[in-house]
Amino acid sequence: MESLILSQILQWSPTAITSLLAFAVAFLIKKSDSNAKKEEERAAKLREDINSTLNNFGERLSNVEQNYVKNDFFFREMSGWRSEINRLSDKVDAKFELLAQNIINVINRGEK
Repeated sequence: MESLILSQILQWSPTAITSLLAFAVAFLIKKSDSNAKKEEERAAKLREDINSTLNNFGERLSNVEQNYVKNDFFFREMSGWRSEINRLSDKVDAKFELLAQNIINVINRGEK
């Protein structure tokens, strides 16, 4: 079957073959651009979700600090957690850097 198609294509003129190849390349480029745009949109949505989650967490933490915990009790209880908070902050930073690197890689793949 493939050899039959190939033999039929080889009977075409060079102009027809070149036109077919140009059409195929243009289609692949257009599809690649479309995929890159979709990936950029997904990355932007993911970035918005992360920012929204972090903002909500900050607001909730501020609310707890102000309304439910006295400052002296809060600082006494939180002093043991500072290293844990720093460790978790480092993890979040590492994940964000990985996300940023993945976004850059997707964008770079779309440009090629």
